[in-house]
Amino acid sequence: MDFTILAVVLLIGIGIPFRNKLIRKYREEKKQKDKDRDAK
Repeated sequence: MDFTILAVVLLIGIGIPFRNKLIRKYREEKKQKDKDRDAK
């Protein structure tokens, strides 16, 4: 029981911000590619 709570807290505390950072990075790269495509 305690281990489950610990795992969930770690997942929420670390996993979600990490995922958001990856999504933000992906969007920045995608935006950059779109700009490069428009420039040509």
